This record gives sequence, C-alpha cells and structure tokens, in this order.
Amino acid sequence: MIEAVCRSVPLNGVELPDQFFPAHVTVALIDAVLRSPLEDTLEIVPGVERYCHRFGVTRTRADRWTVPPPEEQESLGDLVGRFDELGVGRMTAEVFPARTHGPGAPTPGADSVLRAVGELRRIGVEVLQNVTAASPEAVEGALRSSDGAGEHAGRLLLMYTGDDDFVRGDSHVCRFVAHATGRKSVSPDQAEHLVRRCAYEMILSPRYLDHEIWRYGVSFLMAGG
Repeated sequence: MIEAVCRSVPLNGVELPDQFFPAHVTVALIDAVLRSPLEDTLEIVPGVERYCHRFGVTRTRADRWTVPPPEEQESLGDLVGRFDELGVGRMTAEVFPARTHGPGAPTPGADSVLRAVGELRRIGVEVLQNVTAASPEAVEGALRSSDGAGEHAGRLLLMYTGDDDFVRGDSHVCRFVAHATGRKSVSPDQAEHLVRRCAYEMILSPRYLDHEIWRYGVSFLMAGG
C-alpha cells in the first residue's frame, strides 16, 4: 500500500485545508455542492466566500479539532431563511452565480444548494453533528436525490464533516486498494482498514490520505482510465 501511495498519489502536504474544519454545516454543504471534485481544495470556492462575507458567517472553526455546540452553529433552517429573505434570483445573482467547470460540465448554483438543503433536512440534518450521526449511505443518497448537486457532493460533505480517522470505502478507494494489494477486489471494510493502517505507518491523517486516494480515483476515471 505504501509503495502504491508514494507511486501514484500526489501528497502535496500533510495538513488538510480549512474546508475540512467548517464552523457550520451550511458552509460545508455549499462547498460540497459548488465544488468540482478535481478542484484544488486549497482554493476557496467563490460562492462560499461570498456567502460568508454577505451574511457574516464564520467559515472555519477557531479550534480545528472541536466541533462547535449546535446552539453556536448556523443551521440548514437558517440557510433556508436566507433564501426566503432574498429569493432564489437574488441569491443566484449576488451570492451563488453559476461557475463553469469545463465544456459540457454542470454548473451548480443557488437552486442546487437549496434543493440539497431540502434533501438533507428530510433525513434530519440541521447541524454538523447530524451529518456524523447519520449513515454515510443516507447522506450520499440524499444528495444524489438532489437534482444539480453533483454526484460527488455527498462524498465531499462526509469528508468535510468527518473526524480525523474518517475513511470511506467507496468504489474509488476500494479500486485503489485492490490494485495496490494485487487483489481482484476488496470489501469497503477491508479498504478502510488498510487505508488507515497505511496512514498510521506514513504518519498521515487517515482522512487526508482518504481524500488524496479519492481524488486520484476520480481523476483517473475522468481521464478515461
């Protein structure tokens, strides 16, 4: 595993960027919906920056390793209130103007964010703690049901809100681990276990290594691999 990681995965540092320490679930969700999966996570999504500036919302928590209590967070219901106040038209024009991710690529905007909020609220998500309490399948399924959110939005939201030991044995991670270990396939549980072991041996955050392997898998498929 370590040889495969060193050979294939571009490890550009050992620290996760600010997106992985959101102060509010609203900030994490907006980033997950609007970000292309291949965008550099060191870059701030413009819609997130505009939203935080417009409404005075803190983007990153002061203590990276402590999730704020629910009463100190902006909830998804609060985000709905922003839409009720300004309307989708003004939220689109002033906060979430569409971005181009490439020829023919979808450009999620304000309406995509609002639909994603609705789907997450249906499974009981209002604050950061609700995401980690829900099953990953429920979170990913909710955002897949949200037209325009993008197929990777659920995965991104789980990464942003997970703890430092977070690893998700999805198809990209399982494929990488199977290839690295010379097997035809591995189960999600096996993949997660091996990625964590590899991260510990390399003195890396498991969530960081999971993210880099996932990005490698997405880019490999998009390149026709």
